[in-house]
Amino acid sequence: MSILRKSGLAALAIALSASIALPAWALDKVAREKTLILMPDDGGAPQFRNPGQLNPYLPSNLTFRWSGGPIMEPLFYYNSLKDELIPWLAESYSYSDDFTEVTVKLRDGVKWSDGETFDASDILFTYNMLLENGNGAGGLMHASDVADRVESITSPDPLTVVIKLKRPDSRYAFRHLINHFGKGLFWLPEHVWSGKDPLSFNNYAEDGSLPVVTGAWKVVRSSPQQIILDRRDDWWGAETGFRDLPDVERVINIPKTGHDRAAQMVVSGDVDMTGDLVSAPLTKSVVESADNVTTFSGDEPPYGNLDWWPNSLYMNHKTGTWDDVRLRRAMNYYVNAQQLVDIAYLGANPVSRTPFPAFGSMAPYIEDSLELADNYEIGVFDPAKGDALMEEMGYAKNGDGMWEKDGKTVSGAFHGLALFEAVGPILAQQLRDAGIDVEFQTNTESRGLMVEGKTELSIFGHRGGVADPYDTLDLYHCKNAVDVGKPLLILDRWCNEQYSAIVDQIGLISPDDPQMRPLVRKAMEIWYENAVEVPLNQWVHRIPYNTTYWDNYPTTENPYMQPAFWFASGQFGYVLHNLEAKQ
Repeated sequence: MSILRKSGLAALAIALSASIALPAWALDKVAREKTLILMPDDGGAPQFRNPGQLNPYLPSNLTFRWSGGPIMEPLFYYNSLKDELIPWLAESYSYSDDFTEVTVKLRDGVKWSDGETFDASDILFTYNMLLENGNGAGGLMHASDVADRVESITSPDPLTVVIKLKRPDSRYAFRHLINHFGKGLFWLPEHVWSGKDPLSFNNYAEDGSLPVVTGAWKVVRSSPQQIILDRRDDWWGAETGFRDLPDVERVINIPKTGHDRAAQMVVSGDVDMTGDLVSAPLTKSVVESADNVTTFSGDEPPYGNLDWWPNSLYMNHKTGTWDDVRLRRAMNYYVNAQQLVDIAYLGANPVSRTPFPAFGSMAPYIEDSLELADNYEIGVFDPAKGDALMEEMGYAKNGDGMWEKDGKTVSGAFHGLALFEAVGPILAQQLRDAGIDVEFQTNTESRGLMVEGKTELSIFGHRGGVADPYDTLDLYHCKNAVDVGKPLLILDRWCNEQYSAIVDQIGLISPDDPQMRPLVRKAMEIWYENAVEVPLNQWVHRIPYNTTYWDNYPTTENPYMQPAFWFASGQFGYVLHNLEAKQ
């Protein structure tokens, strides 16, 4: 037995043996070839945080993404890789002519896991719970957004829901009804949740009676060491002929505590999928060292799949440091994104000069944006032009080679998540070589500092649009230019009233409106002219698959869904329905 396999088995044994001490009911035995073992990354923690917390609307619910998410089915899934809507609990939706109402037709025959019928009353209950909270004390996830957008909800019959909006919104369904990446609502059984305090109800029972869900899975164990889901053979979809039962009979989640250990365990076959390995060199070595390990793109670059999260170097416009557009333009000239990608990712992550993910639905907007990027030289590495701008502003190099004016250098806190530990130092060195006095940091405080606007610079991704550009454009709306100290994970905090007015116009029209493309171009011209941030690269999820027991993972040839299993939307539930047992 190889050292890799020994270390993998030992780690797995430690994780699984932890269940011996649990006062839990005995689990049925399920063969390894019917078990999918996942290794999600809970912030690098050696144990899952807040196990047994299966209330989808509590912010403290840190493990919901790989416990409740896959088993709480949405009305619709969305596959960004094919720009494809996948009806699930609902059959269709439609807008009124003025986009102030959305009518949803639910699927007949859907049952909750306790045998009760799922119908419009459960949708109404969920909405009214969120509306009451969002218009009142607050504290529930999505509640304030629902309250901001939804006037009321009615049901003319058990399979029809009518959502009345406060203002025209042609993208409302894509925000709350169509689950993808981190977006989408989860529907609650009224007969279980009625009378419960949604701010304290954890929605979990060790005997398996909670949560009550519509999905093909039940949570049979939720502990710091393991989260285990077992297939429900009485799932409504199989009983009605909607879909066959999944091949996967059990899903075991164990914590990912490091890229190297995760790589060892997927090579040895002790886990089937791991959280993002991030590193192109590591992922390349993994797929080359084992015939039974592959990725979305196989053993070819980028060793994974494009995500909705293109990365940028963000300048915090609320600190005052970056008020002069010439300084922001100089920062763009000083960053060599191609060098960064070549060193950190073996050239496998595409360089990006826009804030948009490189999905097919975005192609015309990216085309227009690249033309504007050329015009304003955003994404052009030219330190000499940056130096000229610095001198024009009155800066001069000091004895340490740093730009200085009135006794002060251009400096400040520069943070990013641990995901960027390979990228951040390279970027910081590029800036220091140019005379910008910064050092990259990543620690347990980094995310909190970024959220509160207490950094000068940060590296992060865009959580914006995937089917059309509106949600990305909306990130830069003046409403998001909140003061330092106010929590908001939108890192530029930039405001331009003319830009915001154009975005408001875009929000009122349908994505297929002929005005869409020229309006987006008009907004993006302001964005580039103001050098709002420094675009870097597209993000790639590098998720290794072990194919010993399972086949039909999402791939370049069969891109039926994003493979990441940690998105809060629960979209990995669709992947679970498509995996095929090899034995």
